Amino acid sequence: MNWMQDAPNVVSEDGLRKLLGEDHSCDVLCRVTPERTGAQWSGVWTVHCVAPDGERRLLVTARNNMAAREFRTINGLTSFLTGLGLDLVSIPMVEGKIGTHQLPG
Repeated sequence: MNWMQDAPNVVSEDGLRKLLGEDHSCDVLCRVTPERTGAQWSGVWTVHCVAPDGERRLLVTARNNMAAREFRTINGLTSFLTGLGLDLVSIPMVEGKIGTHQLPG
């Protein structure tokens, strides 16, 4: 599956926050296998909102330009996910792998 082309629906950060509160989940997709540089891991991850019926929406930087929001470091991704209210973070470390997240209930 090509997640960038097969997920034409998009969501903003505010929209993702709202949908997570409405029983949606979010998937973290590893797009580039990370490499360790010193104490930091760098790769490329994207976040996708998943509805209970399976519909997916790609997190974008702004709805008007629809560019995928990409996270380049584990620290940045973890900060974003915990900022959404997640208390357990699963970060895939191999290209194509997915970590699924839901708000604690």
